[in-house]
Amino acid sequence: MTTANTSPKYFDLHTAGVGYVSRIREVKPKKGAAFLACKVSALCGAADAVEYRYFDCRVSGAEAEKLVRRCMDAVEADKKVLIGFNIGDIYPDLYEFNGETKVMLKGRLLRIDWIKVDGQNVYTAPKQDAEDVADAA
Repeated sequence: MTTANTSPKYFDLHTAGVGYVSRIREVKPKKGAAFLACKVSALCGAADAVEYRYFDCRVSGAEAEKLVRRCMDAVEADKKVLIGFNIGDIYPDLYEFNGETKVMLKGRLLRIDWIKVDGQNVYTAPKQDAEDVADAA
């Protein structure tokens, strides 16, 4: 006898990249639980003419939260904290600044693959097995 698969189906949108972490903070909304957030300034374009795309991220997952918290002192000391990242569920958020409408990309910081502080490697994630990657897809 077979049973119908009733687990919910999702379409994941994940963006992988390299960027600088800043503005790490604890957000305490009026409703709901507090959460950790940060800004990621993602690098894009040619290496000799880098452009940035800015993401305001909610840090999701225990491992990502632990790693972002580990970066707090370096960010507060104005050190350059560069990460390899995966951000999911990206969406645009409109806001007003000085009478002008601006757009901020928002998302969930899901994974950090590596961290460099002022050019020094301070963390590298363990390699994922092919099975783990397939299960995540």
